[in-house]
Amino acid sequence: MQDFVVMFDLDGTLLNTDLLIHQSFEHVFQKYKPGYVLSEEEHLSFLGPTLSHTFSRYFPSEMVEELIDYYREFNHEHHQDYVTVYPTVIETLQELKKRGFHLAVVTTKLSDAAYIGLDLFDIRKEFDMIIGCDHVEDVKPSPEGIHKVMAQTKCSQGLYIGDNVTDILAGKNAGVYTVGVKWTPKGTLEMEKLNPDFMIDEMIELVDIVERVNKNV
Repeated sequence: MQDFVVMFDLDGTLLNTDLLIHQSFEHVFQKYKPGYVLSEEEHLSFLGPTLSHTFSRYFPSEMVEELIDYYREFNHEHHQDYVTVYPTVIETLQELKKRGFHLAVVTTKLSDAAYIGLDLFDIRKEFDMIIGCDHVEDVKPSPEGIHKVMAQTKCSQGLYIGDNVTDILAGKNAGVYTVGVKWTPKGTLEMEKLNPDFMIDEMIELVDIVERVNKNV
């Protein structure tokens, strides 16, 4: 097994959950802020931050847990209706696994929700570890989740791939290589300002990047 772990964000990186997230927030706002129309800019701003952070922008703090529960109930029940896997993700995971690299997911979602999405496409088995927000004290951009993966896989080197500023920051804070994906609907400008080590148009490009980086470490 290689002394190198490839770590992925989940939503917006492996799985296209944009429509599911969109519908889940609409579901919450229809009940708790009837008549309020969420703009496209607001919906885009919901991609990345924790649910607690997002709901705190609109509702009193004492309501946040109730809102999160209501959101998650809808979200978990509708994965199969709205979630797709990005092109070449499955082939990339299988190829990296075949070449002996450790694979992991580090997400701000609850691990149970991450399992639902991964199981939809039968790819949970490709990962050595799945770290959700319930496994850490501090979510991204904290490096805690990445450090946990590296400690448990006993890898001294790694790479983190994501679609958001917080992903690139988490990777940099952890001292690993960073890869930004270009298929994020938020655009790549803010990510690119952070100078990730690589930007990719399609997931399969990751195979050559990992091999190249691994040879240089």
